[in-house]
Order: sequence, then C-alpha cells, then structure tokens
Amino acid sequence: MDIRRMKGWLFAAAALCCACSPKGGATAQNEVQGTEQAEERQVEGMEMMELPLPALPEGMTDTHERAAYIMEHFWDGMDFADTLRSHNQMFMEGNFVNFLSLFPHALEEALPHPVDDLLARAATDMTAFHLLTGIAEKYLAEPNSPMRNETYYILFLEGTLKVADLPEAERIRPAMQLKTAKKNRPGTKATDFTYTTREGKRQTLYGTSSGEGVLLLVFYDPECSHCNEILRQLSASLLLQELLDEGELTVLAVYTEGKRDVWKERYGELPDKWIVGIDESSIVDKELYDLPAMPIMYLLDKGKTVLLKDPDQNMLEGYLAQ
Repeated sequence: MDIRRMKGWLFAAAALCCACSPKGGATAQNEVQGTEQAEERQVEGMEMMELPLPALPEGMTDTHERAAYIMEHFWDGMDFADTLRSHNQMFMEGNFVNFLSLFPHALEEALPHPVDDLLARAATDMTAFHLLTGIAEKYLAEPNSPMRNETYYILFLEGTLKVADLPEAERIRPAMQLKTAKKNRPGTKATDFTYTTREGKRQTLYGTSSGEGVLLLVFYDPECSHCNEILRQLSASLLLQELLDEGELTVLAVYTEGKRDVWKERYGELPDKWIVGIDESSIVDKELYDLPAMPIMYLLDKGKTVLLKDPDQNMLEGYLAQ
C-alpha cells in the first residue's frame, strides 16, 4: 500500500505539472511510470494499462482547476462493461490510488461530483461497484491504512447513497457507516460523557477545564500493545510536556472497556499531569464516539469544539506547534 501511495503522489505531481496538450498528458503519464515500469503490464496473463491522463484545456494554469479537471475526466477511458479491467483488483486499486492522489490539489467543492459520477458509472455492474467501494473502504477507512481519510471516505459513502436504483439492502451498511463517520467531526461540539478519575472524582467532559488552552482527549485500552506504544510516545513528547507545564494543554485519557481491575492496575503508568479516567457513560455500547481501533485522539478547544479528529502524533504536534 505504501508503494501505491508514493506512486499516487508522483502521479498527481506529474499530472498537475504537465503541458496543456495531449502530448503533455502522455509525457506526464510516462514520467509517473518511470524507468522501472513499462507502460503496459502483464497481470494474470492480461495486458494492463493505467488509464491515460486527460489532456488539459489550453491556458488552464491554476493548480486547483487543473486537478479538478483531471478528476472530472479521470475515468473517461474506463468502460465498466470491460470486466477484464473493472473486475480486476490490481487494475482498479492502482487507478483508484492515482485518482485519490489528486484530491488534495482540488478545492473541496470540486470533489463530490467526480466521486458521485464514478460510483454511478461503476453501479452499472454490481461486481465492479462492490470492488470499487471495497477499495475505497480499504484505503480510506481501515485504521491501519496510511491513506486513511475520513473526509474523503464520507464523500464515497454519500456518493454511494446517491446512486439511483441502488437496492435498499445495499444502502443499509453505507448509511450506518456515514452516520458513524459524521460523529464528532472537526468543527462540531464533542459529545459529552461522564468518567471517574483515578483519584475517585466523578467528572464530565464538559466539566473538565482546559483553561485558555486546548484539551487532548485520548480513548485508550491498557491491554492494547499499540495503545501503550502510542501513549509512551505522547508521554515522551517534549512539545506536549512543555505545553502541559505552561497550562496551554490538558490531557484527558479515558479507558472505555469497563474492566476496572485492569484500569486500576495500569493507570499509574500514565503521567501524573494527565487526567486519567474510566468511562461511566457506556461510550462503546451507545456509540457516542467512533472507536475503530485504539488509541483514538481528539483535540478540543476550551469550548469542547473538535479541532482534530483521530490525528497521528505528527499531525497533532504540527498543529500544536502553530
């Protein structure tokens, strides 16, 4: 997956820098494929090609407009009735990653239509449609995907629900996923809940003051080895320690799995300056937050508006450093 991601970045860079002509589009595609790959590949005994870049209109120089145009026409060369391609996992994944690599270069308002159009075209063949939506989930929603992006995945879920004549049974799961994905999004108020601290004090999220600073809410499980590694990294962060010392950051770590004995045995491993609590509101059972894999972090402002949802440590520290 990392290789495809890197190739996608190269694809986007070449696509946006190419000359505004059919010749320029072909040149960009060749640059992406590089010297280590021929333009045509043998996959399962079948000659495969990446979809050609559309030729940009003459005079189009704005990066956002170029990205939006390429996205609108990215799948023009794809016939979903051609099952040798539309049913081929490798072919569809490779082109999906190239398509996705253009998203960061286009304006937000330009993203829904190309996604909706792609899904509507794929839905003419349900095998191809299921393959495409599965690839979107794999790359954009799975917790361990390096391309995970909830904002982009919401576009695919919304696009799926817009597909005309999609059977009702096909709508149930994406509708549920969309409802979950939209919980506690950046810019919205975080859902309140009650917890008990390791000092025995019963408290609510909204009753937890972060002064004039921000609050880092961490949902964790001490029985999760990945959780423990991330928590150690957060504990060792010089930036977080500095902000804690200066009162510009409050860290609230909440255990959600309900095993009080486990929590009590392990809460001493977390820094003294952190607020450490155990959930008293059945967060998991009531699905108050989307917790696909632990740990999950939310950065909140003093009014409990979500600033960041599930950032990695680099994204978190980059934001806090500002």
